[in-house]
Amino acid sequence: MSWSRHLHVLFISAALLVALTAGFGYGAFLATALAFGMTPGAWYGALVQAHGHAQLFGWVGLFVLGMGLYFLPRLRGTNLRDAIAMNLADSPTLDNQENLKGNWIRTAIVIASRKGIARLPYAFGLLVAGIVLRSVVQPLAGIVGTSEILRALFLLSAILEMGGMVVIISMLAPTRAHASKQRSEGAFTQDAAAYSVEPLTQLALISLALAFLFNLFGVWNVVSQVKHVLAPRYDQLVINLILYGVALPMTFVFSIRNLPLFLRLAVPPRGIWRTLTNFYLLGLGLRVLPYFIGIADDALVLTGRVLRANFLYVLLFDALALVGVILLNACILIFVLAMALPHLRKPSRANFPESGGYGRFELLIYAAFVWLVVGASLDVLRVLPYVNEMISIPQDAARHALFVGFLTLLIFGMAVRMTPGFSGKRALADPALVTWLFVLGNTAALLRVAPTFFSQSEFALLLWGLSGFSGWCAVLVLAIGLWRTFR
Repeated sequence: MSWSRHLHVLFISAALLVALTAGFGYGAFLATALAFGMTPGAWYGALVQAHGHAQLFGWVGLFVLGMGLYFLPRLRGTNLRDAIAMNLADSPTLDNQENLKGNWIRTAIVIASRKGIARLPYAFGLLVAGIVLRSVVQPLAGIVGTSEILRALFLLSAILEMGGMVVIISMLAPTRAHASKQRSEGAFTQDAAAYSVEPLTQLALISLALAFLFNLFGVWNVVSQVKHVLAPRYDQLVINLILYGVALPMTFVFSIRNLPLFLRLAVPPRGIWRTLTNFYLLGLGLRVLPYFIGIADDALVLTGRVLRANFLYVLLFDALALVGVILLNACILIFVLAMALPHLRKPSRANFPESGGYGRFELLIYAAFVWLVVGASLDVLRVLPYVNEMISIPQDAARHALFVGFLTLLIFGMAVRMTPGFSGKRALADPALVTWLFVLGNTAALLRVAPTFFSQSEFALLLWGLSGFSGWCAVLVLAIGLWRTFR
């Protein structure tokens, strides 16, 4: 297999396998076990975190990496394989050796460029090994106890994942360097394809690196205290970084660059995205600030000092976090509005007919954005002082509206519409499966979100079990459809 041309296939395949096992598989088991009266023990919290980790790092993380590593460098007119070669080929040293052009120096440059992509299997292997190890070791530690071997394997899983991220950063660096050279030469302007979304891609990459780093710190904290569940300050920070720092910005990038073409819409104005990203970044920073303060306290403990508990500081950080939640979700809703405005005008892309080879993929896209509005609205309402006194809105409802509703459905839509083209295919092998994705995906989201408002009911456990099963079936349908298309 050519990794430079088909790197998305293995990443997406691994994402599907993780989702079918530790992702939606664990989720369905958890709800079913509770519905049948199984008493939660020490294993329950460990399995919940393993399930969440698999969904965030495995299902969403691997899918975003598979799509992003293929798609994003091409916005710059390059790819992972030839970024090094382009930098070397443009060097003054090579230009001064006219008589050597086309000989072994050029060959050496090509080989060097291929070594860049040759590192990708190592990154892929490290990431998948770490995710799989975490999915097995953490629940096992909750069942049998935290032995020295399990603690070592738990720590190893986080190290492997971090190692995979380091390798990916080392591959993206040449692409970034080449982009900087384009900017200095005037090739990268406000009219360039990547200009308007560049801050979003940078935010996603930095957030992903931070998520892996603080996951490693959190696992180290667990291992050092002979426990098997990450402390909330680490767990919630990683969840927010992946959900709001990686997944949403990357889906914004894919939406801005591709949906106008795929849905035959007028192109949204480019000028707003960079400004909107700045406010979005501010909101995200304020939202996660309290978690950073708690982790900083852990770091001070290692030096023998502890942050003084100050009630006024706690109130201040909580207030800033509340402002961050409102600002972050306001940016999300503005993004949705900006993407929806072309629907109010006559489409300017009527000459780009969409063939039926991808099924009704647009239904997945539209449904995903409905769930995005629902998730953002619930997240804002739950922190408003007067609203939360009248009705209790669980954070779990907002979070799963975003994850199961928006992200999963948008992943389905992007997978069926974009990945066949990545593989040189002009259509899905079975477009009729897309309708099943729409039905099963929305069923899973609805049955996961609605019962959070009556979570103490036994009926809620039944609905959650059905949600997990529906989500699992939807991922299986996607896997079958893509497998038949890629083969």
